[in-house]
Amino acid sequence: MNIYLDIDGVLLINEKQIAPHGDEFLQYVVKKYPQSTFWLSTHCWKGENRCVDLLSPLLQAETVELIKTIKPTEWNEMKTDALDFATDFRWLDDDLWPEELKALEDNNATGKFIMVDLAKDANFLKNLIGVL
Repeated sequence: MNIYLDIDGVLLINEKQIAPHGDEFLQYVVKKYPQSTFWLSTHCWKGENRCVDLLSPLLQAETVELIKTIKPTEWNEMKTDALDFATDFRWLDDDLWPEELKALEDNNATGKFIMVDLAKDANFLKNLIGVL
């Protein structure tokens, strides 16, 4: 299964604070899906990968080493451009554009999108550990 991770609002509360349980969640995901975890974030938009540099100062050293293996995605206008609909996946994001929802619907994949709302549930990432 492919795991697609957004950063802002999912792994970061703001540019200086990692989400609660962010380290634990990233360690779990990367260890469970070492070859199939992907960044799907504006921080790697159009092939530029700034994800590790952005997150490194906020994470434990062990986590930083693990996230270096996460592959960046390439997409244009919509993040769904980067999704491999032929492979089972889960996409974690805090926002979904109507056009992206349509792409998910057209590919019978709406259930593969996980809306993250850290303001509503600070333990959201912790609750995904063992579930993904």
